[in-house]
Amino acid sequence: MYESRERAKLSIIILLLLLILGVLIFAAVSTIQAVRSFQHQYSAVKVGDVSTVHPWMTLHVISHIYHVPEDYLDHSLPVGNADLLRHGTLYEIANRKRQPVEQVVHTVQQTILKYRKEHSSFLTPLLVLPANIEPFSSMPGRINC
Repeated sequence: MYESRERAKLSIIILLLLLILGVLIFAAVSTIQAVRSFQHQYSAVKVGDVSTVHPWMTLHVISHIYHVPEDYLDHSLPVGNADLLRHGTLYEIANRKRQPVEQVVHTVQQTILKYRKEHSSFLTPLLVLPANIEPFSSMPGRINC
């Protein structure tokens, strides 16, 4: 009888350990997927992809990320409340204008693209090294081999 209790306890402990291991694996996979998604979103933002504009963003944040003057964005979404325009999310602006949030996001995306088209001569090109030039060594006086 004592032996059967010990086996039951051991079985429960093993079952709990396997359950914890399963939860740990699930959490690790979810974390890896979230990191990859974040990296993809970050690289898309770095290259200026307007598809990364989301309803939770404010015009102030969008202005900063996409290098478009806030005033320029303000004129594309006339609301009348300057504080709402600066600090309100696109979702809140859509509610105020009684428009679908997708329409407001699309308007902001089109405004960013329009600004870039109008001011493309002021944008500086990215520095690209020719393929045959190697980067400098991280240690002065050393040559990369």
